[in-house]
Amino acid sequence: MFGKLIEKLKKGVSKKEFVQALKKHYPGFNFKSLYDLLRFQGLPLTIKKDKVYLKTALMPYDEAEYTVVDLEVNNSKPKEGQIIEIGAVKIKNKEPVEEFSFLIYAKDIPKYVTKVTGIDDKMLKNEKKQKEILEKFRLFLGDSIIVAHAADFDYNFLAKQFEKENLGYLLNRHLCTISLAKKTIPATRYGLKYLKEELKLPEEIDHRALGDARTTSRVFLKALDNLPNEIVSAEDLIEFAKPNKNKC
Repeated sequence: MFGKLIEKLKKGVSKKEFVQALKKHYPGFNFKSLYDLLRFQGLPLTIKKDKVYLKTALMPYDEAEYTVVDLEVNNSKPKEGQIIEIGAVKIKNKEPVEEFSFLIYAKDIPKYVTKVTGIDDKMLKNEKKQKEILEKFRLFLGDSIIVAHAADFDYNFLAKQFEKENLGYLLNRHLCTISLAKKTIPATRYGLKYLKEELKLPEEIDHRALGDARTTSRVFLKALDNLPNEIVSAEDLIEFAKPNKNKC
């Protein structure tokens, strides 16, 4: 739905083109309503010389805002499962500046999930429901770039939960630290635990959302220090971080 528009926004579109591209899905919306809605849903838009652009295409990557996210879930299938813990680290100007961490109420925690994460139903019985936490997380995210280790899972699972809770689309730009690390950090293995050991990063509790988000943020910052010179904008970084064809 948004793919073709996003490609055009990298080079800028007129306000009329912007409305035309979305009129099928948002009939009757004027430019301001569409612009505000998509920005609220995380699409980083900006207006320059009366054209609408992706802000990430104009902004240097080292000045962009990133939210490094990790999820723990009770079922890996988004339709059947939900988030039981969310952790995130906000990065601005290549520095961690803020954290977000919540356990989330769930009725059922399978034994294998408890074995891996240490999270059981007793820990969650008095926690807030997913919708309330995702409403808070939407505000924390803003239009920052989402970063995750194995982003295809975390981003897509998160997006499905926003839709499931009737909270709209998740339109933030995103990138994967597995594929980024493979292009910037020499290592024998690229699982988060192995990178933590090889890079001698601070200890965190594995398979807990905030601990893994902190470790991922440290891997991400190390990767930024090794980027090729041609990476200039945040959108350049997103494109560079995409996995090579048929590889993750």
